[in-house]
Amino acid sequence: MKKKKASYFVGIAFICIIAVFFASVGYRVYRVRRYYDYGANASESVNTSQQGGKETENDDSKITMDFTWEEAFPFSDDYKFTPTVKSKQKSVTESKEDSGSVSKYLSVVNKIKDSIDYYTAKLLPGRMKYVEINALFNKSVGMNIISGSDSVVVMKNGYLTFENSNSSDAAAQAESVEWFEKIMKKKGIDFAYIQYPTKEKEGDNQLPNGVTEGTNKTADNLLERLKKGGVACYDFRTLLSQKDDDWYSNFFKTDHHWKPETGVWAAGQIVNILNSDFGYKLDAGVGNLENYNVDVYEKYMFGAQGKVATLTYAEPEDISLIYPKKDTNITVTYNLIERPQTGNFEDVLLNKDHLNNTDYYNYTAYAAYLNGNQALTQITNNNCKNGKKMLVIGDSYNKCVVPYLTQTFEQVDLLDRRYFSGSVIDYIDKMNPDVVIIAYMPSLIGSVDTHKSPFNFE
Repeated sequence: MKKKKASYFVGIAFICIIAVFFASVGYRVYRVRRYYDYGANASESVNTSQQGGKETENDDSKITMDFTWEEAFPFSDDYKFTPTVKSKQKSVTESKEDSGSVSKYLSVVNKIKDSIDYYTAKLLPGRMKYVEINALFNKSVGMNIISGSDSVVVMKNGYLTFENSNSSDAAAQAESVEWFEKIMKKKGIDFAYIQYPTKEKEGDNQLPNGVTEGTNKTADNLLERLKKGGVACYDFRTLLSQKDDDWYSNFFKTDHHWKPETGVWAAGQIVNILNSDFGYKLDAGVGNLENYNVDVYEKYMFGAQGKVATLTYAEPEDISLIYPKKDTNITVTYNLIERPQTGNFEDVLLNKDHLNNTDYYNYTAYAAYLNGNQALTQITNNNCKNGKKMLVIGDSYNKCVVPYLTQTFEQVDLLDRRYFSGSVIDYIDKMNPDVVIIAYMPSLIGSVDTHKSPFNFE
């Protein structure tokens, strides 16, 4: 009798353990899908958010759309780019998809693989505790490289960075930009390529012994080719080095992005370039931090690199939400399907739902700017009536640049080619901007092969 009773209690305990396990997995599914997508690359995580009472997925493949980008902005046989050299490098975060039946098969296989990994490993209850233990071991034996979805390197100054030693001659990418620049010239649209910096400063010897960084070399090659091709291009790495002596203070310690304060500065530099080299008469005050309120959220930021290294290696840091002191009236629309939101700058361009100082692994504070990664963001300044429109084609560095450009343009649109698979040129024909700029960090100098390649501008 006692044995039967003992077996009964053991069975009940076992059922309870199984129930708790699946309840924990279910809760994790809800949390991850609600706030953070672990299935994305750490360097460019795709976040989910809720704004205006409607949940949005920042990866357009997950957005409920009754159209495709190709249908909304169809391609034309008149604008086909064929490189004379083969693209040798894909960007660090670029989706590896090609055309054809084989690639479609591989895409399905990869989705199944990712789903299995998602539900068995990344949603494992207490997963981050195991990851932290692994990081603690690495730290105890003096390792400066932490393996993860993207390997993270601990620099000599304590900053974290992604390991990326690959470099490219950037020949195909330069050809693509030159091809696009000629089309803009025929359409009477001003154009410039802007090279954003990466966190690693060239030649400062902050990487551990044996670790090299290749993306700056790729950027050097690209700019050299563009200059030879007569393309208006600007190296913000040079401008940033002239800004102040402390290069790294412009970047987060735990993330690959620059700080919002640096984004304000970058917006000012872009305006200065347009005024001096293109004859615009825009308000250069957009780059002056004194014209903004700066709300500092202490210990709210724990970036993509920190999530790989875990709290064992890194500590949360501060992030600022920066908005104009003057009265503003802004309208923003995401991905064409979101209901347009109109209100003050800080209410419609900044989303505090992404701020959390207790759940660092499931929140991304940088996503407070323009609501995370979106395929297409359209912003209208209702108080600006100068008729000037700008299109920015680029990456997430622009999330804290574009909002401030809106203060001197009537309309600024941001197109992220990684998620926008329609025709860039058809979109331009419909938008009719005065100026188009391409602005990328060095690690996004990727392939030209598909309509989701950062350097495909068809």
